[in-house]
Amino acid sequence: MELKANLLTKRENQIAGLAACGLAKKEMADRLGTAYGTINVQLDNAYKKTGTSKLNELGSWWLNRAFALNIDFKQLQKSIIALSFLALISLQITIDQNSQYAKRVRIRRYRIEEVSEYEF
Repeated sequence: MELKANLLTKRENQIAGLAACGLAKKEMADRLGTAYGTINVQLDNAYKKTGTSKLNELGSWWLNRAFALNIDFKQLQKSIIALSFLALISLQITIDQNSQYAKRVRIRRYRIEEVSEYEF
């Protein structure tokens, strides 16, 4: 897959694509028919060019560039946190409404009395 900005060499691009697929360095070396040390050198060059420092970061960078996703992970993270808090608050409200002195009414012949099932 051709990247829009030719930031990486052809081999670095291949390695970044394999990183996006989740391959380990040893598996990359076996698949590309190169030495493990060569993979490390090319990964270091790719890390410097892309501003990444880990194999999974390089893979994510490559996917973003290759498929023009432009995902803002910081905003996505904020949205997930906000939705989590909203879910917790709504769960708490539901629990509070259901557990407030659950009462039942018992009808006897000439009188009605309220009986609490739970006493807090």
